Amino acid sequence: MKTRKIIALVLALVMALGMLTACGTSGNTTPANNANNSNTEPVASHYPVTIDTFNYAKEQIKVTFDKMPEKVVCTNQTQTELMLYFGLDKYIAGMAYLDGAVRSDLQAQYDALKAAGKELTVKGYPSKEVVLALEPDFIFGWRSAFADKSLGDVSEWHKLGTNTMILRCSNNTVNKRDLDAVLADIADIGAIFDIEDKTDKYIADTKALIQKIDEKVASLDRSPYRAVIIEPMGEGSWYCWGSNTLTGNLVVKAGGEYALPAGGDLSIEDIVKINPEVIIIDYMEEEGKTTAECEAAAIATVTGVEALAEVPAVKNGKVMAVNLTDVYGGGIRMVPSVEAMFNFMYSK
Repeated sequence: MKTRKIIALVLALVMALGMLTACGTSGNTTPANNANNSNTEPVASHYPVTIDTFNYAKEQIKVTFDKMPEKVVCTNQTQTELMLYFGLDKYIAGMAYLDGAVRSDLQAQYDALKAAGKELTVKGYPSKEVVLALEPDFIFGWRSAFADKSLGDVSEWHKLGTNTMILRCSNNTVNKRDLDAVLADIADIGAIFDIEDKTDKYIADTKALIQKIDEKVASLDRSPYRAVIIEPMGEGSWYCWGSNTLTGNLVVKAGGEYALPAGGDLSIEDIVKINPEVIIIDYMEEEGKTTAECEAAAIATVTGVEALAEVPAVKNGKVMAVNLTDVYGGGIRMVPSVEAMFNFMYSK
């Protein structure tokens, strides 16, 4: 009897140990890695993350992030706004170079960083010494920021352990400058900061918008509007962005048929010859003038010219003004601009 009790006790202990071991094993199993919960390998870390970016010479390079950046310097407003939009404020150690007013929905976030002393410059790039003093682990930049006279080439920063990323469409860095390049930048930021849930949604929403625009234009009982986007250059002259630029590509994404794919300088006679049905004019904000005043002045460079009165865009009231910051270089302003241009062309 005593022997049977001992054997029963041993068996009970073995079973208890087995149950404890089983519980420990299940704690290391993640459904995300294996639908059958049989994988006991630990979840792989998000890092390292490697992106394709560029140096000042426009050469493609690879940069690897072993961890999430914690001290970021944004060399331009475009990069700062992108960081703010995706809620990455706490990682910004310094920000510089405003092209105009900060986007209204991001103003409070920007002001908080400014109050904390994070605004390095308002116009122009900060000095190399100022940026070095911040000891950044990531510089999110415009290509021109890495010129010798500014911060120096990216290779100098990599030697110091500071990673870099240049926006693809800044200063004509890549040959194919279009909305897809902008989305590629946003995808990279998603990977770098491990916020791909947010950036993937942004990209998916953008692609859905473009598909909706394509379907709407295809369903029209007329051909797409022949459109151009131009910039006033002085009395009776303009610069036309080519469709191979990001600025021109946004018009195409908005459903326009680009009237002058090659772009170039335009005279009054050139506009008459091109005969566009829609003219979009970009402008830069001027100190002391409201947005409405800047828009009106830009539009007047075309509508105020008697020789252009019979151009379809002028005759039919299809002349629109846009802030250059909203259609140049990349960032989170590009998609709303596509939607605004589409609405102007096809919702009136």
